[in-house]
Amino acid sequence: METSATNAYQLLVQSIRDYAIFMVDRQGRIRSWNAGAEQIHGHRAADIVGRAFALLHTEEERHGGRPELILHMAAAHGRFQEEAERLRRDGSRFWAHVVCDAMRDEHGSLLGFAMVTRDITERRLTETQLREVDRRFRLFVDGVTDCAICMLDANGIVTDWNTGAERIKGYTASEIIGRPLSQFFVNPLVAQTAMTVASEAGRYDVVDWQVRKDGSRFMAEIAVDAIRDNDGRLLGFAKITRDITERVDAERHLEDTRAQLFQSQKIEALGQLTGGMAHDFNNLLQGIIGSLEVVEMRLAAGRQDVDRFLGNALESAKRAATLTHRLLAFARRQPLAPRSVNLNDLVAQIAELLPATLGERVELKLDLAPSLLPVMCDPNLLESAILNLSINARDAMPEGGRLTIRTASVPPGEGPLHRPHSLRDAPTLLLQVSDTGVGMSADVRARAFDPFFTTKPKGRGTGLGLSMIHGFVSQSRGAIELDSEPGRGTTVSVYLPSGERRSMRALDDRNPGRDWEPAAGETILLVEDEDVVRDLIAGKLRELGYRVMEARDGHAGLSRIESAEHIDMVVSDIGLPGLTGLQMIEIGRHHRPDLKVLFVTGYAETMPEDWTLDANTDLLTKPFEFDTLVQRMRTLLPTPLERAQIP
Repeated sequence: METSATNAYQLLVQSIRDYAIFMVDRQGRIRSWNAGAEQIHGHRAADIVGRAFALLHTEEERHGGRPELILHMAAAHGRFQEEAERLRRDGSRFWAHVVCDAMRDEHGSLLGFAMVTRDITERRLTETQLREVDRRFRLFVDGVTDCAICMLDANGIVTDWNTGAERIKGYTASEIIGRPLSQFFVNPLVAQTAMTVASEAGRYDVVDWQVRKDGSRFMAEIAVDAIRDNDGRLLGFAKITRDITERVDAERHLEDTRAQLFQSQKIEALGQLTGGMAHDFNNLLQGIIGSLEVVEMRLAAGRQDVDRFLGNALESAKRAATLTHRLLAFARRQPLAPRSVNLNDLVAQIAELLPATLGERVELKLDLAPSLLPVMCDPNLLESAILNLSINARDAMPEGGRLTIRTASVPPGEGPLHRPHSLRDAPTLLLQVSDTGVGMSADVRARAFDPFFTTKPKGRGTGLGLSMIHGFVSQSRGAIELDSEPGRGTTVSVYLPSGERRSMRALDDRNPGRDWEPAAGETILLVEDEDVVRDLIAGKLRELGYRVMEARDGHAGLSRIESAEHIDMVVSDIGLPGLTGLQMIEIGRHHRPDLKVLFVTGYAETMPEDWTLDANTDLLTKPFEFDTLVQRMRTLLPTPLERAQIP
């Protein structure tokens, strides 16, 4: 009976496919191998049993003696567990949760070890995406220097402190985190009132005296927003403080009224931005964290039905990435890939797709001027701007109406009243989107470009559409004007500089919708300083059949480019330590003039203002989906027919 039970147990272990379960003897040799181990690691039992389990470890761990240390720790303490990288049979890496238990007989003699490994790559990827969302949020908040922004827990204790807070109040983050909000107020009761009212009403605004580190006082405009999770539980508060001492003094002396108004409007916009940003990001983070917690609980309970929750976490991360792009656009920090674009062709392409979006009650009319010069801009972002403006126009015509998209050439010296230098002495292109909708009042028109401001019902818009377009146009050295009155519709006029330098490859040649050819063993040099990102991209490219060389900084990448090694293409981050990606390629193309390059970046500060694409170069914005990366690579790499013609 005992033998029968043992055999049943062994059959059960052997049939498990979600966990790698195998036995290792005292010398570290594998003695058993279940179906899950074969699925996860790729080795068949006949090929692996009898070999050292160290071959499942990465080369650096083997050289460092990690496998032996694991057995030693398990033998000494009974169990050892960790999360680390492991290898598959094809050499690719994956993240694993590993448990090693020492097995002893009834006399305490060591018999060997039981190893259980679970593939947690998807969870680690989600965690990495979550950390990236948090990192971008912190970068954005820390970039605000004229306002003190701090986060508080539910008890009013400081948990985060931005550079603006350090500049205004004099405390460094290390000096202030963990201390109570009340110490900044001359009257501590105001701090308690702010938290009480914000927790009940959602927000509390006050003008009050604040105290700096050196004991000096300043008059401040203060906004305290309550932060809650999806269940309504109070997580803490966001406090925004602006030093308005100079403005108050100016009001006392009846001076500089115009400057005072500007400052007041700026703090209102910034308060709205930060409050909306905290709200949206907390919702997205809650979706990610909550989904991962459910996944963790279900896996701990032995349940494998976690796909839906992993999908929810990934979807929330993608929405957070979209929000980050919009915030960067508003801040004029999104990466641009400008090139010469035929404006009429681009409008015509979008117009083919608009009827399905606009519906039957909206008539679409095109008024395109002939023989236009090309416009210099990022075509993908211009497409997005046209689509956003068209959707806004549709929503402004609930009973139907006419949407008109017009293009024209504007002579030098004409056009927008407050035009930037790039539009003053050169031909300018006009893109105009008009509707016959409800129009805007003067108050709404004045706030139309403010971030997070929207007149749409809750849940129908983020309030970032027009602010994103305004940021994109300004970053493209253009200008935007809004003309609207109640009952007379709205016209948005976008002015962009001409781009007489035609790109070496037409827009149609980079059709992202075409099927991309599979890898043909091309050699890719991947240059990325973030280890997790580099390992992830390299592993996936190798799975598709590419040969991948890796470099973690610009100097290492340049050494590869200047070597005699065959390289079909370089995929490189732009913001690299040492040499930037742009500098690396500029130098490297002296050695390889026709080198194909796909740059990836997430922040415009790493790019020159006048940077444009050429026939051998493309740009992809982080974060991106892997299929998009491969599509962009295939548009640069030769097709099978082109490869056959290469001598």
